Amino acid sequence: MPGMAKLLREKNIIFVTIACCLIFFLISPRFLSLDNIAAISRQIVPIGLIALGQYFVVVSGNIDLSMGMGSVLFAIVLGVFFGMTGGVTVGIFAVILASLALGFFNGYLVARLKLPAFIVTLSSLFMAQGLSGLIIPRGQQIFLVGDFFRVVGAGKFFGLYWSFLFLMALFALAYIVYNHTRWGAYVIAIGNSEENAKLAGINTDRVKIGIFMFSGLCSGFAGIILSTRMGFVQPGLDGNGLLLDGIAAIIIGGTLILGGRGTVGGAIWGVLFIGVVNNSLNLLNVEDVWHLVFKGAVILAALGVNWLLWQSRQAEAQ
Repeated sequence: MPGMAKLLREKNIIFVTIACCLIFFLISPRFLSLDNIAAISRQIVPIGLIALGQYFVVVSGNIDLSMGMGSVLFAIVLGVFFGMTGGVTVGIFAVILASLALGFFNGYLVARLKLPAFIVTLSSLFMAQGLSGLIIPRGQQIFLVGDFFRVVGAGKFFGLYWSFLFLMALFALAYIVYNHTRWGAYVIAIGNSEENAKLAGINTDRVKIGIFMFSGLCSGFAGIILSTRMGFVQPGLDGNGLLLDGIAAIIIGGTLILGGRGTVGGAIWGVLFIGVVNNSLNLLNVEDVWHLVFKGAVILAALGVNWLLWQSRQAEAQ
């Protein structure tokens, strides 16, 4: 049945995620309880935001390593403004402006100065980490209390967390932009061949700067969600695990690491898969070090499978 074979090949992440859910349910029946499913939907929000921003960057043939530590920095920025004013409005605007500025900084250096995205965003990662420690002295905490943090962090609408609904709305908007606008087509074109995109009349510098600004904005949103989940902010938080989970999610979801290919739907399923794995490993009381080993093996396997699928598609096209 060639149709079924093609479906399995193109949508393998869906079947793998469902199979994992069934296996984890057999091992621990609590896994598919309503409370645990709700917990997974809440846990995947920061990962999903990082993955969404990273998705557009990777499809364009680049990478943004600053997103994880950037989200920690932006959480601290929100906490500092909350501590100074007692409100969140100014803090949220500050986070949005700072995240867009970080994205513009990365995008400008990559697009206009032609510096490697890996080096530029790695430098931004270190700067974000350093600034986090400068804004709040080590050992100090800012506690976040109030209706905003309670609603965004734990509020529900018909049983679904507000933060999860926000993530799904952002993914839906990204789907429309990626599949039904010129900007989405430009991102794909740049990822396939930036030179050809230029010859086609695309302002590649402007598009790449826009991509990195969107990545920065997603990092800012992730920082806001992190602050509401933790209920406090402090220096020394590690955002790199969040970054790696986001990258893993889009790779597992079928995004080609070389750029030019991927689906927003696949990215969503990749995020869900990472959330399922993280949650199940916690339910089974697996040590943290084995979390990393398992996820590393999964990412390597997914990268290999997606590479083989890409090669098979190229052979069919010829």
